[in-house]
Amino acid sequence: MTIRRGGGFGLALAATFAALALGGCVEAAGDLATSPDDAQQFAKRPDAAMGFATVAIMSVEGAPDGLAGPFDDSLKAAAAQEQIAIAPPTSAKYLVRGYLSASAVKDGAAVDFVWDVFTPDKRRAQRLTDTIVVRGSGDDPWAMVSPAALDSIAAKSADDLAAYLSNTPEAAPGGALSYAQ
Repeated sequence: MTIRRGGGFGLALAATFAALALGGCVEAAGDLATSPDDAQQFAKRPDAAMGFATVAIMSVEGAPDGLAGPFDDSLKAAAAQEQIAIAPPTSAKYLVRGYLSASAVKDGAAVDFVWDVFTPDKRRAQRLTDTIVVRGSGDDPWAMVSPAALDSIAAKSADDLAAYLSNTPEAAPGGALSYAQ
């Protein structure tokens, strides 16, 4: 076996090229993220056939354990109120992953929520983002999130999701007919 040791110049050159290549990856990855200002807002179509734009909520991350269960319950109730059709992942037209975070702001906490909507082949179809500010004081922003605030976050999440889903091809009036033909 032959071990070849490169000179300092070759190693430095290789490291420089690697750094440049990885730097390009970071810039390209940064371009993929949508900023809240660029996020598309959707209005819920009243004529949408919501039952055909089925979703599976795959996960919701970020809330502390004490709030995660109540939030899931609130989200399910809000989704039903918005006529969002929940389905198993194997038959859903869209897969949804949610992320919650809370941070201290003046006179309270800001709860940011992000919903990534994917097609069954795991391509992101849309990212929905929103924020609700909760009044309160303290060091822990999650401690300021009351049950009523949690319900508001779930309701706004379901409203945003329903608005997007109502604009999908599956929810178009007569959408079920296009699949039968």
